[in-house]
Amino acid sequence: MNILKSFDTPIYREQIRALYQQSSFLFLGIVFVMLVITAFFWERAEHDIVLIWLAANMVLTLLRLVLVKIFQHQQLEMRNMLSWGLVFALSSIISGILWGSIAILFLQTSEIETVLLVVIVLAGMVAGSLVPLSAFIPAYYGFTLCAMSPLAYVLLTNESDVLVFIGTLVLVFIVVNLGYSFVVNRNLVESIRLRFENLDLLESLKQQKELAEQANADKSRFLAATSHDLRQPLHAMDLYLGALANMIDAAEQKQLLEKSRQASTVLNSLLTALMDVSRLDAGDVVVERKPSNIKTLLDMLADEFREQAQQLGIQLQVEAPAVSVDTDPLMFSRMLRNLLNNACSHSGASRIVLQAQVLQHDVRVSVCDDGVGIPFDQQQQVFSEFYQLNNPERDREKGLGLGLAIVKRLADLLQHELKLESESGKGCCFSLSLPRVHAAQEVQASEVDMLDDDISGSFIVLIDDEVGVRDAMRTLLRQWGCELLLADSVQALQDELQSLDYPRPDIVIADYRLQGNTTGIDAVHVVRNQFDKAISALIISGDTDRSVQTQTDQHGCLLLHKPVQPGVLREMLARMLAS
Repeated sequence: MNILKSFDTPIYREQIRALYQQSSFLFLGIVFVMLVITAFFWERAEHDIVLIWLAANMVLTLLRLVLVKIFQHQQLEMRNMLSWGLVFALSSIISGILWGSIAILFLQTSEIETVLLVVIVLAGMVAGSLVPLSAFIPAYYGFTLCAMSPLAYVLLTNESDVLVFIGTLVLVFIVVNLGYSFVVNRNLVESIRLRFENLDLLESLKQQKELAEQANADKSRFLAATSHDLRQPLHAMDLYLGALANMIDAAEQKQLLEKSRQASTVLNSLLTALMDVSRLDAGDVVVERKPSNIKTLLDMLADEFREQAQQLGIQLQVEAPAVSVDTDPLMFSRMLRNLLNNACSHSGASRIVLQAQVLQHDVRVSVCDDGVGIPFDQQQQVFSEFYQLNNPERDREKGLGLGLAIVKRLADLLQHELKLESESGKGCCFSLSLPRVHAAQEVQASEVDMLDDDISGSFIVLIDDEVGVRDAMRTLLRQWGCELLLADSVQALQDELQSLDYPRPDIVIADYRLQGNTTGIDAVHVVRNQFDKAISALIISGDTDRSVQTQTDQHGCLLLHKPVQPGVLREMLARMLAS
């Protein structure tokens, strides 16, 4: 049983496979030598004996070829390996007996040329089969001993000293080849073992790589999934701070409040950056390309950053033709927003130029400044996560060093070529190349130059299942003079609307995720169905997934992501009332 187990290994299976695979060419050589032997001894021996020897060899060779073909079409199961090896070894022994019989049947010791021919032929057969048959030692040993032993016996027992000497050489040849066969077999086994070890190592590395990638993706999905939960308390805090601003008058208290709001803003920006990187790592970002007017995008971004630039003493200049490009406008705006924020916050520039240049087939959009620049040896590192120039103290008000990393990942995702040209002390220029599309210029929505943000007297329906957020929103909206109807679920809202004769609300504000697998969009439908009107609706969500934006757009709702600054909320509500 222990002997059988020694053959029950993958290495042994590969030995047997090598034995059968290398034998086909050997059989062709055997057939050729058989014909030579037959032709040589046709006039030196009885024809019947020569023909019987030839026929026996031919039949055996044919059977061995059939055996090889059957083996090649069989499933290589471990339990069959020993049988396949022993069958081949048996056929080798029979072949050796037939070749060894030449010394008995045909050899004429009185003719030295005949002796030399037989010695050369048999020695050549044994030497030629050394490599293919050494894959399985019994096969080679059986063939060699059966083929050469009769010749050695005939020569060693002869009275001629020359033939005895030749017989001695034949005996030495047998011993040497048997020993060398063992070395060849050991080398073959070692090469097979190394191949298996390499395959196991590669498989292990592949599994470790997959586990690492899976762990990284799981981590990223976890962070992205918990985005909503992380944003909830921050959203409530911003609302409370906004309500508190309307209740204090002392300068010292206002100063403390302003510092609290600044800390909240920094925390929001850091959380947003982390969530963006997590979503990109998790592969949860879906690209939605469409023709976009580059002038519209750049003008909107310039308006957004102009006040910040002025406060820092930076001149912000915009140069853009009214051409269309093929991009995802939200992702592209995010890239430019990060580049502009980076230029305003870290470049030390006095002038920033946001411009678009039309090339032959592309439009190159660049953000250039005249600041301190980036040393050449650090220009690739600035696109790495958490890498920051000139921030050794790790001041969190300067961010986490994720802005340019997000730009690089989004550029790769959108296939927009990103370039950085910079020199220390001479500013830097980030550029993105976008494919141009010959589409009609986008019509810019008309803007209200002077928007009155007074929303007092408006009737607002508010649905949120978080007690803290609902309480903070109620406090803030009532300070703004709004009338409210509050609910913590879609069912509670529906019951309340049906219990009393409420007037038609002006706006519906709903959290996206509510109890019972319902959403804020469901709550909006309840209100619209109740009053049979397309009432303006604002969805507030901590989910940054693109699907949320898509759903709100499809149902005619506006979307704000948590945490929402009170000023942004009030401006949004004023615009909704004005429209």
